[in-house]
Amino acid sequence: MSVNIDTETRIRTLYRFPTFIFLFVIFIVSILMTALIPGGKKLATKIYHYFGWLGVKMVGVNLTISGIENVNTERSYIVVGNHPSTLDIFTHIHALPVSIRFLTKTELFRWPFFGRVLKILGLPRIDRKNAQLNLPEINKSISNVIAEGNSIMIFPEGTRSNQKDLLPFKKGAANISQSFNLPILPVVTHNAHNLMIKGKVWFKKGDIHLDVLEPVENPNDYTTEQLTELIYKKIDEVLNS
Repeated sequence: MSVNIDTETRIRTLYRFPTFIFLFVIFIVSILMTALIPGGKKLATKIYHYFGWLGVKMVGVNLTISGIENVNTERSYIVVGNHPSTLDIFTHIHALPVSIRFLTKTELFRWPFFGRVLKILGLPRIDRKNAQLNLPEINKSISNVIAEGNSIMIFPEGTRSNQKDLLPFKKGAANISQSFNLPILPVVTHNAHNLMIKGKVWFKKGDIHLDVLEPVENPNDYTTEQLTELIYKKIDEVLNS
């Protein structure tokens, strides 16, 4: 899929992208410094939320959200959504009324400095090649996220789709929801695939809307396959309505 890039977008990207990289470095350094401060994890979370806001504003996204009334901010969820764009990271951190931690592939934890930032923020890691062998470690990291009152964000397509239509869902989100008896909160992203796609960095401004759907409160009333199919149908129905 390609995104049509006009002259205004090219000029905006030319001067905003270097600024964003500079601020990203400051973000990393700031998070690293919070590890030296008593109670620094709360400050790290605030910086993390600011980073989400920054990404939205730098690109020029007009972000709206509906369905916030479906969220109880006093509890943790397995937040599940479609993944059409690179921008999803920023929009979900910024807009959702619960603090989320993305289920993150273990390769990113090996990056110098950035891997340390992920650990400080408490993002749970998963080794996709050896998920079963590392299950105790995965469960421990998820337990830590829940204990701190945060929610887990999972994109069950497993990769950015770069399109409106959904890719098949993997079963990981349903498995985790059932293992920890946490409700699933479906979130639908609209129009992000038209602004930025995988492998491209154009600061194309435009509208993105998030629909927060009613949560699935009793995940263990279903088999893993049934729960995965239910989530898929809920998101697909709203995405194509």
